[in-house]
Amino acid sequence: MKFQLFYILTICFSVNYNLFSQSNDPILFTIQDQAVKVSEFEYIYTKNNGKEADFSKASLDEYLNLYIKFKLKVQAAKEMKLDTIPTLIKELEGYRQQLTTNYLNDKEVTDKLAREVFDRQSKDLKISHILFSLNNSATPADTLKAYQSAMDAYREIMKTKEWDALVKKYSNDINTTSQSGSLGWITAMLPDGFFHFENTIYSLKKGEISYPVRSRLGYHIIRLDDQRPARRKMEAAHILFRKSIKGKADILAQGRADSTYQILKKGGNFEELARMVSEDKTTSMIGGNIGYFGINQYETGFEDAAFALQQDGQYTMPVETSIGWHIIKRLRKEEELPYERARKKIQADISRDSRFKEAQGSLISKIKVEAGYTENKAALDRFAAAMDTNFFTYKWKAPEFSKQEELGSIGQLKITNIEFADFVKSNTRLRVQGSDDQDINLAVRNLFNELVAQKCLQYEEARLEEKYPEFKSLMREYREGILLFEATKNVVWDRASEDTLGLRLFYEKNKSKYKWDDRAVIYFVSIDTLNTKLVSKIQKYIQKKTVPAGLDKFDKKRDFISFQKSTVERKNTETYEGLEFKKGSISALNNNATGNGFNFKKVEQILEPSTKTLEEARGFIIADYQDHLESLWVDELKAKYPVKINQETLQGLVKNK
Repeated sequence: MKFQLFYILTICFSVNYNLFSQSNDPILFTIQDQAVKVSEFEYIYTKNNGKEADFSKASLDEYLNLYIKFKLKVQAAKEMKLDTIPTLIKELEGYRQQLTTNYLNDKEVTDKLAREVFDRQSKDLKISHILFSLNNSATPADTLKAYQSAMDAYREIMKTKEWDALVKKYSNDINTTSQSGSLGWITAMLPDGFFHFENTIYSLKKGEISYPVRSRLGYHIIRLDDQRPARRKMEAAHILFRKSIKGKADILAQGRADSTYQILKKGGNFEELARMVSEDKTTSMIGGNIGYFGINQYETGFEDAAFALQQDGQYTMPVETSIGWHIIKRLRKEEELPYERARKKIQADISRDSRFKEAQGSLISKIKVEAGYTENKAALDRFAAAMDTNFFTYKWKAPEFSKQEELGSIGQLKITNIEFADFVKSNTRLRVQGSDDQDINLAVRNLFNELVAQKCLQYEEARLEEKYPEFKSLMREYREGILLFEATKNVVWDRASEDTLGLRLFYEKNKSKYKWDDRAVIYFVSIDTLNTKLVSKIQKYIQKKTVPAGLDKFDKKRDFISFQKSTVERKNTETYEGLEFKKGSISALNNNATGNGFNFKKVEQILEPSTKTLEEARGFIIADYQDHLESLWVDELKAKYPVKINQETLQGLVKNK
């Protein structure tokens, strides 16, 4: 079965390519009344042939033939109404949604953010902070109070230079106050909600202290203590000897670690020792493997020792932590990737982070300009004035407006007061967020901006095929790929599997194609005894007689002699290793893998070339029958749907004559 064309036409990756303008995009061929233009063919030819797309006449003719067959099948699928099947429509829509995500943001801004993260990941920063905490439900008054406290502390730090004392005086982070507010070493990307925190620390110089900066935890005053080249991540294993009391010295644990270290130095196997003696029961059975880890995951002493290892396979001297003594082995180190290889993962991470809003916000601004966004401020003010005192509660109901009024428009999309009221009602969380200020005008404005943003993205999504030729091409590929799969499944694959009569008739007509080469019946004999005299005697007897005769003579109960029988073609040279291709050929004795006996092979019989039965060749026959059915189908389609090729246009594509 020829899967290759189907595969390359349904696996869609975004690529760069040049398309002809509409005025310079002639028709290359038509199938019935469906035209295929040069731009479509050139794109798919270049994409799927890669470096071999030399635009020679032979190459173009070959690929054009394949593409015409593909298009004929797609045309048949449409006439079969396969494009109306709900499950296929849903599958296509799911793919469109996945693909759309890459277009509904400002690519320039997204790439800038990705490059920023990539550059920041080249170094680790050691920082300390003073935290003025705020919870998720903090009121504006609470927020202002925290900010003012942070500013008071900042001014005091600048005046007194007493960082440690002021950490203890002000910081709400009880986990770091005893360590002068130290957060240790960190690197980009920081978790969601810490984008401005990250921006701040990467803008500081060593020893510099920041103004208060907001995160989802509250306000921070940050000091940059040190920086170094990024350690990135390492996969490691360890052998652990636990202390009897955490945080206390333990000479016995240290002694066991030292003894094990000496065994390793003399050639001991790290993984075996981990399984035997490590007291980390979660990793000991897998050779001590703790997986990949980055900075600030383990205690400083552990990390410093691990990252000091320069080569894979090296291990440390015993290292002390609060829980015990470790011997650490470096398995592999994550190295810096070039930006082009790292970008995809970074952009995926950014899409799940609040900083992604910057890229989407920039896109929304551009859409407003492109679409000629308009807003009726007076109508929006009237909407806000019509809200009652329940607006910030769950009891609120949208008022009944005397008339429909347009609040704004994005292209042909209109936003009316009635639609906006429904949006406000269904977005209770956004509505009640403004309850602390009780500012209806501000709350209405924020809700309206949210609806406008959604409408802008809807407007952009509807224009993707028109605006981005590559998006249109990818969607066409996927749509036609789905149709091709379903049509081929119905007409070829299912029929070849289910049409037993047709398969047998095809076999009878073509059975001469399915031949066995010269074959031999080979016995693989295993004797589970270390008595070499007995083994030699058994082998000699079997060489003269047969394997079954040998078992009957020496092991009637089948206690220690066993065999496997197989019929193998002569071309399978691996099986014939140690044998000659002739009856009676026998191999030398070999030790069993278990070490408790011996084995050998014997050629019991030589079989002449013969025709395979239907069952013996079923897999090959079904594949050939599918090709046969597909060929008949294509011939039928060519007769049903006339194909006209513009030879002059085709000749114009030839570059390598």
